[in-house]
Amino acid sequence: MTTVWITGGKGFIGRHLGRLISRHGDLVCGIGHGLWPSEEAGQWGFTHWCNGEIEPVNLSQLAQASGLPDIVYHLAGGSSVGPSFQYPREDFCRSVESTSRLLEWVRLNAPGIRVVSASSAAVYGASCTGPIPEHASLSPYSPYGSHKAMMESVCRSYAENFGLRVAIVRLFSVYGAGLEKQLMWDLCGKLARGGNGPTALGGTGEELRDWLHVSDAAALLWLVRAQCDGSCPVVNGGTGMATSIREVAGMVCKAWGGSAGVEFSGVARAGDPSCLVADCSMATQLGFKPEVSLAEGIGEVVGWFKSRQ
Repeated sequence: MTTVWITGGKGFIGRHLGRLISRHGDLVCGIGHGLWPSEEAGQWGFTHWCNGEIEPVNLSQLAQASGLPDIVYHLAGGSSVGPSFQYPREDFCRSVESTSRLLEWVRLNAPGIRVVSASSAAVYGASCTGPIPEHASLSPYSPYGSHKAMMESVCRSYAENFGLRVAIVRLFSVYGAGLEKQLMWDLCGKLARGGNGPTALGGTGEELRDWLHVSDAAALLWLVRAQCDGSCPVVNGGTGMATSIREVAGMVCKAWGGSAGVEFSGVARAGDPSCLVADCSMATQLGFKPEVSLAEGIGEVVGWFKSRQ
């Protein structure tokens, strides 16, 4: 049986990845912030959960409970652009310092294991106008993106200098039922509150994004485990399809029902590039094929949100 650790395992992507891996028959353990009752953690496939920072004492404690891992998925870190402007130091600690502590522990205790680290399309910045290949230059547009780029540099350093087997997945706009933030969550909340006239959103509405359902993101992360090596390869995590914020908002309104409409302020938000769409050639070569259409995924999100009311 393969032993897999997931840092940030209680998070949105981590939960779905844990469930997927457990269904493959592997032992799944996690570490991150927050108490997680064993029964609830078990529903997501986790056998062991360590509530704490990613630091040597906690990692060693998890190793005592589960044995050394064969694979570590490093999903802990800053999770969105907005908070990184408000709390840049905290975002740095979550993304950069946690990565250095993890890889140093791996170097000293389990140098032969594989590490898959989740990064973000935010590392590419705001200058891109079409599908972005992995070899594109990085020009982060926010503290969040800058810290993800630093995290990648730490991964490359440990791979190149110490021979650790690492791979990086740059995730684009991951969404799905259960994500309590970002566009779809915010829009559903506004639609639920109702009010007169169209629902107001920031930005122009013409910003292009590559929307990846969380189950597809988990499938790609699981697939990339075989690519970990000392060259620290990078794989884009997206669908390759560009959809505007305006189109997505319209799809959410349609799935919600009624006559709700949306209007945009026209003011670009800080750290919000006009285009982030993946060139998915490398993921396709690995055999990755997204399974959930955007319309299907949005319908799932709206249904889940309404079920909470």
